[in-house]
Amino acid sequence: MENAPNLPDEEVVNGICLQFVQMLKEEIHQQPELAVGRWRIESEWTGQTGSVSRIKKSQIGGDDLVRNFEVRMDQPHELCGGNAYASPQEHLIAAIAGCLIANFSAVSAQRHIELYTLKVNVSGTTDMSGLYDISSFKSAGFKDIKFELEVTGNASDEDLTDVFDYVKTISPNLSCFGNATPCETKLLISS
Repeated sequence: MENAPNLPDEEVVNGICLQFVQMLKEEIHQQPELAVGRWRIESEWTGQTGSVSRIKKSQIGGDDLVRNFEVRMDQPHELCGGNAYASPQEHLIAAIAGCLIANFSAVSAQRHIELYTLKVNVSGTTDMSGLYDISSFKSAGFKDIKFELEVTGNASDEDLTDVFDYVKTISPNLSCFGNATPCETKLLISS
């Protein structure tokens, strides 16, 4: 799969080249495996409750991605942390918001809807009592997640609602919560 080329007379909506999107659609139609993304990170403890995650060997369509990014996390003081960075929980709900924004922008562009503003507000509730070894602790997962997407654009309310409804079905990050993605865990103890 190629990077976005410079195309003559390219039509761009919301910063997205529609000719490139069409080219990708045609490639994926011929070879569906090109749509498969494999995402990998490596995270290390940095002391107290802090960590740094590095993007490692991610792929789309079997092609390696060059992505040299780091994500740093920490817990607030109230959870024994140093409060140096956003918490893993905040990163998690930010990832939902970022995924919704990316998909809403791209789907709108393909429908020739120009967006003027796009904002997602996400909130969620967790039970953190397990951290303190409280016997009444039941589950560490989010009890609820609520998101609101605020948008203005050159489309009718009905068209924007159609995009929103569609985006909710294709968001990988939102799907992890709605479809209970299986998680495999393993402990490796080094000597």
